[in-house]
Amino acid sequence: PELHPDLTTRQRVILQTSSQSCQVCHQKINGLGFTLEQFDGVGRYREFEEGKPIDATGGYTDRSGAAFKFQNASELAVFLAKSEDTQKAFVNRVFQYFVKQPIAAYGVDQLDRLTTAFRENNFSIQQLLVEVAVIAAQPSVRSAEES
Repeated sequence: PELHPDLTTRQRVILQTSSQSCQVCHQKINGLGFTLEQFDGVGRYREFEEGKPIDATGGYTDRSGAAFKFQNASELAVFLAKSEDTQKAFVNRVFQYFVKQPIAAYGVDQLDRLTTAFRENNFSIQQLLVEVAVIAAQPSVRSAEES
C-alpha cells in the first residue's frame, strides 16, 4: 500500500502478480480472492476503497476447465456450497483433522461414501462427525492388510 497508495487492493494485486511467473498460480486464485474484495483485512464490509467503488467480480475455472463468473462473495458462496469438489474437500479435511489419518487408509471408497452421506444428511456437520467416529473406530484397511 505504501508504494501505490492511490490503488485499491485489487489494482495492487493485479500489478504485483502480472508477471508470467506469478500468473502460473495467480490466474487460478486471483479471481476467487477478488470476489472477497468487499471485505477489508479484518472482515468488515465496505463498498469503497481509496474513494473508489469496490469491484467484487471474479471467477473460477474448475478441474474440467469450465469457467464460472461471480458478481460478489454471495454468488461464490452459493457456488461453493453446491460444488461436489468443495463438499468432498470439506469432508476430507474434517476426517484428516479429527482422525489424524488420511481417509484412504480406511478404504478407497470412504471419501465418496462419507461425502454422499454428508449431502443426504442435509450437510449436517454433527452427523458427519458421528460418521467419521464410526469409521475411525473400525480397523483401517491398511492395518488389516499389514496383519
